[in-house]
Amino acid sequence: MQVDAKGILYMIAKRFDLKRDSIEDRLKLQKTIYLLEAYGMQLGYGFSWYKYGPYSQDLVRDAYTVLRSEKNVYENATSSWRFSETTEGKIGEFKNNYASVLDDLQQLELVASVDFVCSTWQPDFKNEDDFVGIFKNHKTEYLDKTKIDDDEIKKAFVISKELRRAGNT
Repeated sequence: MQVDAKGILYMIAKRFDLKRDSIEDRLKLQKTIYLLEAYGMQLGYGFSWYKYGPYSQDLVRDAYTVLRSEKNVYENATSSWRFSETTEGKIGEFKNNYASVLDDLQQLELVASVDFVCSTWQPDFKNEDDFVGIFKNHKTEYLDKTKIDDDEIKKAFVISKELRRAGNT
């Protein structure tokens, strides 16, 4: 099998333990891939806004193909594939620097959503206090219907800005 986007998705999913079995798994998959792209990894997925933040229909289709529960053809096909040293470094930095975000589904959902709003609708927004009101026009609660408070949005805003800066160095 030649290197293709689905094989790369399989390798990334394996590295980040991404699945598609439950709504929480699918949310984690969508937001992790979104943040990897925000960090500078070009995986080729376009995202639009949906109920729980950035969402890619192409990623849904690819994940369905790649992450099926029966014996995965991508496991054997990619067993000899290796990321470049640069890509390995970028993945390692991302995992180390954002482990707390990746391990907390609410924070993952919020950081990805804040980043999407910042980069899509308010690209030059600098002040987290003013951003809160604009963000709340788009999203006020998490997947589990818990209300998002202003301090959480401000924290996610700072993380989003730092993630974009770190990924572009």
